[in-house]
Amino acid sequence: MRTSIGADTRAAVFGYGVEGRAALGWLLRSGARARVIAPRRPDDLDAAVPWAPETDVEAALGGRDILVKSPGIKPSHPIVVEARRRGLAVVSATSLFVDRARAAGIAVVGVTGSKGKSTTATLIHRTLTAAGVPSVLVGNIGRCALDILEEVVSARPVVVFEMSSYQTHDLNEGPSVAVISRLFPEHLDWHGGVEAYYEAKLRVARTQRPDDLTIYNAADPELARRAPLGPARHRAVGTGPLRFSDERMRLRGAHNRINAALAHAAAENFGAGRAHLEEVLASFEGLPHRLEDLGVHRGVRWINDSIATAPEAAVAALEALGDEVATYIGGGLDRGYDFAPLARELVARGIPNVIVIPPGGGRIVEAIAAIAPRAAASAHAAADLAEAVALAAKLTPPGKTVLFSPASPSYGTFRNFEERGELFRAMVRGKETS
Repeated sequence: MRTSIGADTRAAVFGYGVEGRAALGWLLRSGARARVIAPRRPDDLDAAVPWAPETDVEAALGGRDILVKSPGIKPSHPIVVEARRRGLAVVSATSLFVDRARAAGIAVVGVTGSKGKSTTATLIHRTLTAAGVPSVLVGNIGRCALDILEEVVSARPVVVFEMSSYQTHDLNEGPSVAVISRLFPEHLDWHGGVEAYYEAKLRVARTQRPDDLTIYNAADPELARRAPLGPARHRAVGTGPLRFSDERMRLRGAHNRINAALAHAAAENFGAGRAHLEEVLASFEGLPHRLEDLGVHRGVRWINDSIATAPEAAVAALEALGDEVATYIGGGLDRGYDFAPLARELVARGIPNVIVIPPGGGRIVEAIAAIAPRAAASAHAAADLAEAVALAAKLTPPGKTVLFSPASPSYGTFRNFEERGELFRAMVRGKETS
């Protein structure tokens, strides 16, 4: 149900990160009276905007009729639970944007998946641009959606919205085109379990209209067995021959060919053709931290795949690089993932050098030991990423590749996978002169 916002709306914005700031700005532009809920008063918050600490429920929610929460805040947070108990509308910046864009007749392409959503969304946006179709990319890799809502309603481009599970789980209305790449377990501590996480992702399709379109990767077993994913028309990709040429494609790996196929299926709804996608594929080398080729340093090629925050993503990286990899570096926050698929891939490929980093790297070695004790015995435990890079430089023979694909989240040691990847990149490039 769409939430009305007007001059008489009394809103609370819970969280003051990028999306919280955008939500506050849009609410104020819409004439609403807004208050910010945060651990402390933000230094850059306008003096005219009231603030309440999240520890004081009455100060936070008293007199409010809507709570706009930031994506990272769990539905189980006491403030959110109390807001619902009091009958407040609880919404996100994502649902506010999608509701209003759709009410204005704007085409919204929502792209999600456990992995591949950023690459797929970028390919859709670039393909539309190559075809001369006005398009804007929003979400975690684009502009903040609510910051440009008025611009979107005025200019009426196709909106390509990259959506995380934190953004899809409370959608009121789905996008006109939903694109879903893959499903495998991630963010289980936030969602409370595998099925809850999958349902959060699939809400992008569950909330669509019957005349909308769902495009999904039918090669993914979790998606295939759940089809139909919602009430919209469905289009499956990934199980037949490509409908475009991949001869000049710079992206590597079967998973990226599926990402390209998803992008093609989405973009052609707006007039883009295979030639436009092929033009993009010939120049697009990928996004940072996603099988990012850092070049050859002292005869060894280094690949930064810090985005790989789950075992399945690291498996895809190994498959993409084939027999080039002589050294694998993995490990990070232990979220209880099943590392058996990664262990099987490492053993099957006979990767001679496996280096793991704390705190969870030891569980990768344990998974290897369960199927190949001798291979596990030869694995190396590094104290940190710096030691892992130094050891990889020492062990990897010229002409071979070092793959950093952690298969684990970065939190606890790094702010996010970007910071982790940037440090890895800096360390590798520092080897040139060390």
